[in-house]
Amino acid sequence: MPLNSLHYTIGPAIAVAATAVLVAVCRWVFTPTRTRGNPDAPFQHADFGMLVPVATLRTSSEADRLRQLLRQHGIRSTSGTAALGPIQVNADGKLRRHHTAAWHVMVFPEDSMRARAVVAGTERDWA
Repeated sequence: MPLNSLHYTIGPAIAVAATAVLVAVCRWVFTPTRTRGNPDAPFQHADFGMLVPVATLRTSSEADRLRQLLRQHGIRSTSGTAALGPIQVNADGKLRRHHTAAWHVMVFPEDSMRARAVVAGTERDWA
């Protein structure tokens, strides 16, 4: 049987095609799902990790002023952007609704009662 140049290209072509199929299958299998739960579900059970939200404010500068006030009372705090959606925390720790960008001020659970008392008692000083 005579050998021609076609025999030397068929083997590598099959190897490249098999590798491409394996890569496509691996990408399909190992791609993470894009759904992160039900987007229509209310945010009643927001997860802040170990932290407890004590107030939700409109701007980061208001959140920084509240954090300084809490720091003056010896309470460690942090702030972070609140997701756009139906969640807002008032001074009593209850969730309310909002539809604009906001900032949460959060503290550790053992400091939450004192922080809420500071927020409720000195609301006019930082707002």
